[in-house]
Amino acid sequence: MLEKGRPAFTPIAGIDFFEARRSFDNGLAFDTLGFEQEPVWHLNFISNDSVKIFSPDSNAMLHYSIYFDQDSIFHFGREWFRVRSLAKDSLLLQRLTVVSKHVKEARSNVYMKLYSKRYIQDSLKTTVEELRKPRANDTSFIKERAAIANANPTVIDSAFSARKPVELIPKNANVKVKTRSFSEAERLNQSAAYSYLYPEYDIVINKAYKNFYYPFSVLVDGKGDIHLGKFVTSEEFVESRKRVLEGIIDVYLKNLFVIKPGTTLGIPHTSLIMLRVRGIE
Repeated sequence: MLEKGRPAFTPIAGIDFFEARRSFDNGLAFDTLGFEQEPVWHLNFISNDSVKIFSPDSNAMLHYSIYFDQDSIFHFGREWFRVRSLAKDSLLLQRLTVVSKHVKEARSNVYMKLYSKRYIQDSLKTTVEELRKPRANDTSFIKERAAIANANPTVIDSAFSARKPVELIPKNANVKVKTRSFSEAERLNQSAAYSYLYPEYDIVINKAYKNFYYPFSVLVDGKGDIHLGKFVTSEEFVESRKRVLEGIIDVYLKNLFVIKPGTTLGIPHTSLIMLRVRGIE
């Protein structure tokens, strides 16, 4: 741990650091919703006041200014951090949630461990890619969560988002499915994890029994079976709408698609997805 005051980045200037592990304060890379903390940072401090951080989108090291606040708290790379430890071989950063210039400690529970390129190669004798792989405790956690989710395939609170979302594969040309994609502007206001945390699918069924359009969610369990989730309608129409949607699931979705369940770390489990289903006569 560092003493209070401003840590100096000058002694580690010019050293390439790679994030090896990002986890919550319980040591896990996953939370109960299925969100994964991914170690992706590669940075190089230039001085006490500037740092270069690799951008996958630009495929280049981008320059950022470093702003010091207090008590080892800094802002750079569009994030707030508390520097927990700093050495030529490794760094430990605590990501902070700051609201109205105040640190929300209860929500600042993510830690990033970075190692220097030399330390990874010479001392650990491994690769960045190997260090970034999920650990045994992550796998155990997901196995436990998957067992609960699969044992309760109709309970939304037991399900969790799949790191590799559900696949809906049409069996014939009368059905089409499109996974919702987001514009560049939308992505700027979302977490990179949004697409797997909240997967959405637009389905068009040609030669349906009549024209219809219904948005609703479904639970896809670890075996690929579909269960009705949530939908919105007036209270007096809940039962009739439920019958209609269950009919669409049983008649169309189960018969016209190959359904592959979502998986996390290769483990299939119940997850919730949003559907917008359009039928055309």
